Amino acid sequence: MDFHRLPEALFLLEILLIRLSPPFILCDPTNISPLSPDFLFGTASSSYQFEGAYLTDGKGLSNWDVCTHKQGNIIDGSNGDVAVDHYHRNQMYDLG
Repeated sequence: MDFHRLPEALFLLEILLIRLSPPFILCDPTNISPLSPDFLFGTASSSYQFEGAYLTDGKGLSNWDVCTHKQGNIIDGSNGDVAVDHYHRNQMYDLG
């Protein structure tokens, strides 16, 4: 095999593969996103994921508290006892 011509052969193979691949057509050549222009991203969270404060200040058990504390319901055994802990990190104090 003539190895000094290998780069040329790889280049030609690349050109051939590009020519044989299906065309990638864009409506707007400046927009390379595969998402449509009217696509909207969204997020969601629940108070269980956000608040934390398990049994703090008289908070009772929620359905999720009961479910996640029952062994075997959650594969890794995690729960929302602390979560993001928004309750403790952002308490409003009486400054008056």
